[in-house]
Amino acid sequence: MKRLFSLSFILFYLTLSWAQNFTATVVDARTKNPLPFASIYADSQHSTITNTEGMFSLTCDSNAILRISYVGYSTVNIPVRRLKETVPLQAQEMGLQEVTIVPISQLIKKATKETLKQLQKHRRKKANFFYRQTAYTDSMCYEFAEAFLTGRSAAWLHELELVTGRYAGIRPDSIHKYSFYSNFYTFSQIEMAMDNRNYKTFTGAIAPLFQHYQDYYEVDYEVIRDGDTRLFAVHFTPKPSVKKPIYEVTLYINEKDYHVRKMEGVGRNITIVNQDYLHDRKIFLKEYVSTDFEFIVNMTEERGFLEVQSVYVSEGHERYGRPQTTRSLLFNIGDRKMGKGEKMGFYGDLHGGIETQGYDPQFWRNNEMVVKTPIEQEVMEMFETHKLFGVFR
Repeated sequence: MKRLFSLSFILFYLTLSWAQNFTATVVDARTKNPLPFASIYADSQHSTITNTEGMFSLTCDSNAILRISYVGYSTVNIPVRRLKETVPLQAQEMGLQEVTIVPISQLIKKATKETLKQLQKHRRKKANFFYRQTAYTDSMCYEFAEAFLTGRSAAWLHELELVTGRYAGIRPDSIHKYSFYSNFYTFSQIEMAMDNRNYKTFTGAIAPLFQHYQDYYEVDYEVIRDGDTRLFAVHFTPKPSVKKPIYEVTLYINEKDYHVRKMEGVGRNITIVNQDYLHDRKIFLKEYVSTDFEFIVNMTEERGFLEVQSVYVSEGHERYGRPQTTRSLLFNIGDRKMGKGEKMGFYGDLHGGIETQGYDPQFWRNNEMVVKTPIEQEVMEMFETHKLFGVFR
């Protein structure tokens, strides 16, 4: 019995000594500015991204080697034991002698074809995602929501389902003056390519990669380096006459296979619906608002095909004379099993789905996939202390 106890104690001690938590901030080596959404990879079960302030936290084997990468910067491989508080990455520049002129029409045609090919070939591939959403009025955070989602991940996100989640919120002023985005997760489903459907009557946002891009966009590009690979940074600028929902965006396209590595920009002319419930009159008020939203989409091929790694979205507009901003961050955690999902439509109610499941504090303490910023941590602790998760006060 003593031997069994000793063996168990040794195994427990070894587990503690090898599985450790490591934290750091990834920055630009020259400017010292933080690099948000950089990829941190130890293995398929131990990976994360930096948050909006360039910070990351990862629990992994103390002998692990981290691969830290960011589009347009030199990738570093560093043993976690040598990890310091700050990890600088060197931006890469392209010398003029290395630049080869490629016709823009040929470049876009190949990228469109390859993106749609990846979608068609791997459209059944699914992944699990960690999702965090926060809402602010002025500088005050009044909503915090997290969830695990599952969905199709090839080329862009689609068919998202809710696995589990938690949320909390407070109304800054009156009970009906601030609405909550129950379906803000749909902003993360940004299509980067379109097929030859009838695009003139298409009601969604016009994607940059499609056959008739010249009807909507002015396009130019530059060449940058990404490790041993060259990337085309292709800039799509909507023509002034375009009034439809559209993206003003830069695509970073790999010269070797024409896969998109990163997509960042702004969604223009997007209509959202603000909905408030007036408790005293027991009615809903709807307000249609045209807005823009910023986004950054990073792609990965860790599983052998082109899929979404992370999506950051920030949308803001004024309501009742005060600025209101909602932000979300979604991170692909691969095929790590989190449970069975519940289908959610484009107007699906994320909060309603979460509310029916209840709140398990221990689960969320053990499953933080992306480290919180100091403000997010402070707000989350306040909500948890006052037992606000699952209700809006």
